[in-house]
Amino acid sequence: MFSEESLASIVKVRISEVFLAFYIIGLTGRNAAGKGTVANLLKERSFEYHSLSNTLRDELKKRGVEESRDELIRVGNELRSSGGSGILADLMIENVSTNANHIVDSIRNPSEADSLNRKYPNHEFYLIAVDADPEIRFQRLKTRGRIGDSGTWEQFLHQEALEESDDPSKQQLLLTMKKADFSLDNSGTIEQLENQIDKIFEGL
Repeated sequence: MFSEESLASIVKVRISEVFLAFYIIGLTGRNAAGKGTVANLLKERSFEYHSLSNTLRDELKKRGVEESRDELIRVGNELRSSGGSGILADLMIENVSTNANHIVDSIRNPSEADSLNRKYPNHEFYLIAVDADPEIRFQRLKTRGRIGDSGTWEQFLHQEALEESDDPSKQQLLLTMKKADFSLDNSGTIEQLENQIDKIFEGL
């Protein structure tokens, strides 16, 4: 038999489980706008990190294709065409349903945002759009030197154009950003970015 004190403790635990809420924060935004920086700041708040782009990188490795931004876009469009516009996010649902706070980075299609924005037992989903001045973003690309990044301003503009399409099975970045619950301008300092993030969480 349980004592009254033990029963009260069990009830409190079960009530906390019922009302426990975790967050799934989706990140969308232009290339080199600072989604990774936002993700790192959220990881400092004990968020677990997931990226739709990593799913694409794994797919390129399986195919033996060298990674580039153009190839990431191409294989993503192929998967959406064969599996539906939200396929990359659909594959992520099980991973973000554990009792923890989660980040889902690199959301680039409205259907991916719609897939993640479902009713969860213990989670609430919010989409955050990250943007910055184009010239600032291009300078960041040159500094970080990631595989597949643009080497020239012309390549940069070309890859920006590839992220927009009238075809719902392809990348539709601006339409995705319009679905955001919150927007961050990362044209300034890291401190300014942190302040914007703080304000978002104060309102949740």
